[in-house]
Amino acid sequence: MISKSISYGKFRFGLVHDKNVLKDTFRMRHEVYVEEFGFEKASDHPNGLETDDYENDSIHFACINESDSVIGTIRLVLDSGKGFPIEHAVKTDFVGERPDRSKIGEISRLTVSKDLRRRKEDGMYGVESYLKKKEGGILPDDGSIPEEMQGRKNPIIVLGLYQVIYHESRRRGITHWYMITDKKLFFALKKYGFLFHRIGETVEYHGERTPYLGIIEEIEKALIKNNPDMLKIMLTGLEEKYHPPFFKI
Repeated sequence: MISKSISYGKFRFGLVHDKNVLKDTFRMRHEVYVEEFGFEKASDHPNGLETDDYENDSIHFACINESDSVIGTIRLVLDSGKGFPIEHAVKTDFVGERPDRSKIGEISRLTVSKDLRRRKEDGMYGVESYLKKKEGGILPDDGSIPEEMQGRKNPIIVLGLYQVIYHESRRRGITHWYMITDKKLFFALKKYGFLFHRIGETVEYHGERTPYLGIIEEIEKALIKNNPDMLKIMLTGLEEKYHPPFFKI
């Protein structure tokens, strides 16, 4: 169903190769992007599958539960003659030296099943419980955590999907990530050590979205300095030959 997978409890994360699983990811995207949030028109997706022109130029990933149902998905768009989706949505700058386009990938279509976003405060990605109010979440801005929320776990679906994207990026020699997303996801990723640079103005694109650039080596080095245990987790399941040369587990 999925390959090169990693597991956390009852959830498995990996690459999608099976056509039926891929169709399930498109179906879940339809449920979230079309039916729940109305970011896409139903008339543009009459078959109940949310797709666009970049599917064949993308690596697709999924989170599967113990019943082999897709409950989360994300994709990494590779360079092609179409350009990257972000390039058609907003004017962007670049940070640092621009690599060959084959070393850039765009992270997009992160989707988490509504069944895993049952709290009243949960938005599209279910990260609000882990963020301060000024970041778009519900936690006090002073950093305190209310007693009733202290037992909540990390947003495992989001983190697991980003982990397998990191693995495959390392395997393919991808060094930079484009991403256009809302501030909640940006702050959630920042909290766990995924540092992205803002590279343009906020635009209307599936809601208010801001363009970002992530430099993988920079993210790794920041994790070594600030949260080495998180980098160890991120490297779990990745073949040692693809580990960053400046870090040893």
